Amino acid sequence: MQAPVADATSEKVPLFDGHVQQGAEEMPVSRLWDRLFALAVAAMVVLVLLRPFYLPVVNGDHYVYLAEHFVRGELSVNDMEGYADVVTFQGNKYLPFGPVPALVLIPFLPLMYLFGTREEVWAGIVLTLFNYYLLARILKQIGVIGERRKWALLLFFGGTVYYSMAVVAAAWHFAHIVGTTCILLAISEALGKKRMLVVGLLVGLAEATRFDLLFALPFFVWVIWHESNQAQNNNGIRRYLSVAAFGRYAALVAGLAIPMILLAAYNYARFGSPIETGYSMAAVASPLLVTAHEYGFYSLVHIPKNLFTLLLQGPMPFPAEDAAVLQPPYIQPSPWGMSIFLTSPAIVYAFRAKWKEPFVRACWLTILTISATLITYYWTGFVQFGYRYALDFMPFLIMIVALGLPKPMTNLSRALILASVLVNIWGAIWLAKWI
Repeated sequence: MQAPVADATSEKVPLFDGHVQQGAEEMPVSRLWDRLFALAVAAMVVLVLLRPFYLPVVNGDHYVYLAEHFVRGELSVNDMEGYADVVTFQGNKYLPFGPVPALVLIPFLPLMYLFGTREEVWAGIVLTLFNYYLLARILKQIGVIGERRKWALLLFFGGTVYYSMAVVAAAWHFAHIVGTTCILLAISEALGKKRMLVVGLLVGLAEATRFDLLFALPFFVWVIWHESNQAQNNNGIRRYLSVAAFGRYAALVAGLAIPMILLAAYNYARFGSPIETGYSMAAVASPLLVTAHEYGFYSLVHIPKNLFTLLLQGPMPFPAEDAAVLQPPYIQPSPWGMSIFLTSPAIVYAFRAKWKEPFVRACWLTILTISATLITYYWTGFVQFGYRYALDFMPFLIMIVALGLPKPMTNLSRALILASVLVNIWGAIWLAKWI
């Protein structure tokens, strides 16, 4: 049975048992907060549009090369010279990245040639506008409306690591944007029409963009579980093992299998192995990372460093830790990453979301499963602002944050979101100068 869609007359939120308090959402807002909101959005837009002209990205157009070679029917990128993250195998050069972002770029190539640019940021802007639409729809689907939805959208796109990804949009960052698009599409489909074949296909495309996004599956499995739980005429464990539930699970797996099989064929065509992406052969320039890699590509030994970066790492002194005297601006972001609570302080509202709600628990479980792959990985994401890998679970976290925001919004909640935006604008400028 399909859950009702939240609108002005709905009492129940789809897949969420809390009630939508319409009247409490629409409290009058002072002009000051409206002006500060508009100013934050204006500053974000201006920086995104001006950065390519004043701080162009150097050697970050990996996916442009790959898209061009795909158009020519080639899997190699032999004309790339002097680029990081290029794998040489049997006399050919390949990129270890997932291929989906390059496929996404193919329709943009004619316009890029017309305007004489190889900046992936322009495609990233288009995808970001689409992501805004998707997240706005998702928040409505879970019952977050009015001012809370408006400020939650500002937090995600301006007050998290998403913003620096959108501003810089070099290959590594563009992949995060594409992965976010795939996951938001999958979430919206799961909460809406619930076509599990489509959901599986979208999760598979996300995995073919960034491998760890495969571990977003628990959320979508829970959606099927929840729907089976709500189905009539089923009792006990039988409701979870019904023919209808089995059909949904099978559809999810079938959709997932399509891009995964294609990705395996892509790997086999390049390296002679369906599971070899090229990452195990990629040259690591930093001696520090070489040593970390020796402990294992994925290993429990990497957990303390990743957790420290994700939760505790602060900014660094400027111009250096060993400087005799600090100089303005006195602090600078750590290129290895910074605590998610420093870069996005407003996410503390995630802890206000009701744990008793199965939807909230499903989101937390998915955050944990994605994080498990991130914190065991040998690399923290250098160079970056904040912990950029956190963007892979951020769509699930932002839903919890949005549900935890006060109804009506308070001055403190708005101030924390604006503080998050200011921090990430600072970080985006710093990262653009570094790249």
